[in-house]
Amino acid sequence: MHDLSDSIRKLVAWPLAGFIVVCVMLTYWQVIAAPQLNNAEQNNRSERIRRRVQPGRLLTADGLVILDAREGAAGWERTYPDTQAFCHLTGYNSRSGLQKTLSEVFYAQGRYGHVWEDLLHGREIGNDMHLTINSALQQRAHRLMRGKRGAAIAMDPRDGALLVLYSAPTYDAATITQSEEAYSVFSYDPAKPEINRSLQGMYPPGSVFKIFTAAAAIDAGIADPDTKLRCAGAERVAGTLVRCRRAAGHGDLTVRRALADSCNIAFAKLGDELGPDRFRHYVKESHLLDAANLPLPIATGRMADFAGFKGDMQLVESSFGQGATLMTPLAIARLTATLARGGEVIQPYLVDYVQTPAATRLPSSRGAELGPAFSPQTAQAVAGMMRSVVEHGTGGVADIRGVQVAAKTGSAQNPSGDPHAWFTCFAPYDEPVVVVTVLVENGGSGAGAAGPIAVEILRAALETAR
Repeated sequence: MHDLSDSIRKLVAWPLAGFIVVCVMLTYWQVIAAPQLNNAEQNNRSERIRRRVQPGRLLTADGLVILDAREGAAGWERTYPDTQAFCHLTGYNSRSGLQKTLSEVFYAQGRYGHVWEDLLHGREIGNDMHLTINSALQQRAHRLMRGKRGAAIAMDPRDGALLVLYSAPTYDAATITQSEEAYSVFSYDPAKPEINRSLQGMYPPGSVFKIFTAAAAIDAGIADPDTKLRCAGAERVAGTLVRCRRAAGHGDLTVRRALADSCNIAFAKLGDELGPDRFRHYVKESHLLDAANLPLPIATGRMADFAGFKGDMQLVESSFGQGATLMTPLAIARLTATLARGGEVIQPYLVDYVQTPAATRLPSSRGAELGPAFSPQTAQAVAGMMRSVVEHGTGGVADIRGVQVAAKTGSAQNPSGDPHAWFTCFAPYDEPVVVVTVLVENGGSGAGAAGPIAVEILRAALETAR
């Protein structure tokens, strides 16, 4: 009897073990390895779906179609009504831009599928996607940035909606994949047009970063806008030689004046007094080095750890946006928005809504509030100082008639050429509805190269907001 029980157990064990192995293998191939298999070049299932399904369109907030489709002999293929101004959003094929990251939306796959609607239409149709981007503002940025390398961003600080997300240089999305020669020229272009500089470009922020140091120092209680500092033109701060933009120095000046005239020495002293622990605390609370939750590839910021015998030097350099500190233009735009909205960090968003063929709107994730980086009083104080930058300092280019603008200029030194030019601003000062940040690679003066572009975008955005 005992032998019979053992035999039965063995007989049951083998099928059970086989069943478990099958379950594990199915889980691995269908869940864990699925993304890799779906994206594998050898897998043509996705390509067959793309040819069979009429893909959805990509539209801007004001209704311009920037990605469409037409039916050819081999099935559906993508078309690009504006081949350049929106290329970093659309991408140039199914493995780039929003075509790659939101493929399930366009081809009605997975949770975006709608079998019954397809049956009613008699064919498979994808979903349309509506962005927060304003086409007129994006096209204006394209014209203003022609011949330059850099980025332009505009966003609504009230909810994080991105109005402009532009990178230069651009490329012709319609022609890149038409021949091997065209793709080769694109791939080896030294200007690297495929990089979305607004999200992936890593730059020293230079003097635009001083708005962060000012906010951290004021919030920590070690300074206020009227705190007096001294600048001798060239001084050692924590053992690091710091040079001011004015060779003769500013003499005695307030923190407000230091921001208005972009004094490196004053902010080096504020950073040194803050110390590494408090500096790191405000970096974390501001989400400065975090990538935004957008459906496109995004780089995270970098900063020294302020440790070891070079820690003091690293902290001093970071206090005025130099040294090992590298950030994307979007990170500076979000920092500016944080100050414009009373110290609360907002998560930018790009997709407004998804619309099915039956005109049903599917909800999308809006800009979430990520918590306070600074107190409302601190944010108001720094915003007032940024207003002084326009009224009495380096940001006079943003003195728009009838609108009070708050701004900060920046010229960031870099080891590979002329300084990068920065300009970040928001308006109206007392009730902000638009933030604009512009970076021009090797542009030199922030006020001279980036400022006029930012102001033109800001002016147009304010007209749109009315």
